[in-house]
Amino acid sequence: MAKHAPRRIERWRPIIADWRTSGLSVTAFCHSRNVNKAGFHRWRNILDELDRSSTTPPTRAEPKSSPSFVPVRVISDCVVEVILPSGLQLRVPLSADAQQLARLVLALGGPPC
Repeated sequence: MAKHAPRRIERWRPIIADWRTSGLSVTAFCHSRNVNKAGFHRWRNILDELDRSSTTPPTRAEPKSSPSFVPVRVISDCVVEVILPSGLQLRVPLSADAQQLARLVLALGGPPC
């Protein structure tokens, strides 16, 4: 990111802030303040970028989570309850095809089985 003169930033920051609260279009605001419209757009973009970079923490790659096992409770009528990380609960007959169940879990956003 280019370095900008602090004086120019101090000059433009209140102008942009006044425009944001004015309710005027950029054209009307620049005309009323005798401000160069191209300069206004340039400095609005510069200040937005400076504000974004000062409030956005540096991004770090999130470590990939490895699949984990969760407790499974078998209900007396031969049904298995699968609870996905999203909180979605599936009650599946114990006799259900494992490959079909794995595809269902994957389709519902769960980690691969």
